Amino acid sequence: MENRIKEFQIENKKYRHLYIPIIFFLFLCMDIGTVLMTALDSRFQSTMNYMESYPWLQLLNSYLIAKLIFTPTLLSVIISRMVEIENTGHMWKVLKTSGWTVEEIFNIKFLSIFKRYTIFQMLEWILFIQIGKTVGVTIPIPTERFIITLLSIMAISFAIMTFHYFLAMVCENQLISLVFGVCGSLTGIIGTLLPLSISKFIPYSYYAHLLSTEYVRIGESQWIQKEVPLRLYPLLVSLLLGGLVFLWSRRKIKRLDI
Repeated sequence: MENRIKEFQIENKKYRHLYIPIIFFLFLCMDIGTVLMTALDSRFQSTMNYMESYPWLQLLNSYLIAKLIFTPTLLSVIISRMVEIENTGHMWKVLKTSGWTVEEIFNIKFLSIFKRYTIFQMLEWILFIQIGKTVGVTIPIPTERFIITLLSIMAISFAIMTFHYFLAMVCENQLISLVFGVCGSLTGIIGTLLPLSISKFIPYSYYAHLLSTEYVRIGESQWIQKEVPLRLYPLLVSLLLGGLVFLWSRRKIKRLDI
């Protein structure tokens, strides 16, 4: 345990000059800014305390759209920055000659990245809830839905992270992982336009599968907002997929001369 703590301390020291907090802050501003655009809209504010307008779910939908657009790029940027440092000065060889196994390097670096993302995600979630309360939403928070949605967001990000982590580890040119991150965001957006039966096979679009409401036509020119049943498969599939990719990647990395 003492050695593991020391390894984490060494790993954390390497990231002090990578501006990781600044990168997280910029993406936080984009995510929360998207929610603010909905919260400050006059149409939202005029109906935000009517149950049938689902104010919390409207805000949640805005947040999920932001996650769909920005999160794959954020994850690829953060992972590339934190892996790239090892390619400088032959740090891989230095770590291995210092007694670290490839599995230890792989595990500790991934946990360091995921820990930082978790802090970022929890801070965003707190700010998201605070925005709703600050603008004056008095409708009770749908607690169960919010908890499962938060866990699902974490699981989807975990699955995407394992893929980009593997790319960053095996590709010395970190632009490859960054390009995949941007393409992932575009793929997720395109996935929302496809039938659900197809977009289920596009993990990048899973953030949109958590959207809470949809508009249903009740007349020739009349539409009402309806709550969508909670979907659990983004959480379950992402955990399974992320776990499999992580284990496969670690096994693959062990065979490579990084």
